Amino acid sequence: MVRRAIYKFHFLEKNSHVLVAVSGGVDSLVLLFLLVEYNKRFRQNWEITTCHINPQFPDWDVKTIEDIFIKLNIPYHIIKTNINKNILNLEKKCFACAHERRRKILELADSLNIFQVALAHHQQDVDETLLLNMIYNGEISTLIPKQSLIHGRFFFIRPLYFLDKEIIQKIAQVYNLPKHRNICPYSRESKRDMIRNFLEGIRKENPDVYKNIFNSLFNIKELYLPY
Repeated sequence: MVRRAIYKFHFLEKNSHVLVAVSGGVDSLVLLFLLVEYNKRFRQNWEITTCHINPQFPDWDVKTIEDIFIKLNIPYHIIKTNINKNILNLEKKCFACAHERRRKILELADSLNIFQVALAHHQQDVDETLLLNMIYNGEISTLIPKQSLIHGRFFFIRPLYFLDKEIIQKIAQVYNLPKHRNICPYSRESKRDMIRNFLEGIRKENPDVYKNIFNSLFNIKELYLPY
């Protein structure tokens, strides 16, 4: 499925240099391990650099993440920010946090002359973003596999685009990745969590709900849309 994304959406060609953004959660760690493994197995000659943005939330564990970077023997950068302090009194904390983290990642990519930044979004993230944008922004849009930024200078790429969460969790077990993850202190305020809980409720009656929403993005009936 990683290969399918790479070939279908034309990113990570041979000899590419890629910056992998790692939050420390299961998704981003699986992304990193899969890219390292893929690079070795298929001799892509990728130059992989990784980074972690430390928001300085209470009890945020950076050491576990750094230990993994060291174990993999790849170049890494840990960037300390004031996100926790800066968003304290903001209403839209999630938006401000995400914006600041991505700004820091792009600044690092620019300083390293890297133009592809790999993010760990997967099938469920795509579905949730679609519904979030419909419900709260009044638009039909979602995460895309290869996203152009700053007039095409940089690209966010999503190699896990076709993977669902269950597969990612199984891969994490195979690699024996740490189960502990950093918890955002504002996660309960997240609209994404509300959408996720809504979809999980539907999933009890329809196990294919995530797959069906995802597949709908590639099965658009234009005759039944008013444009």
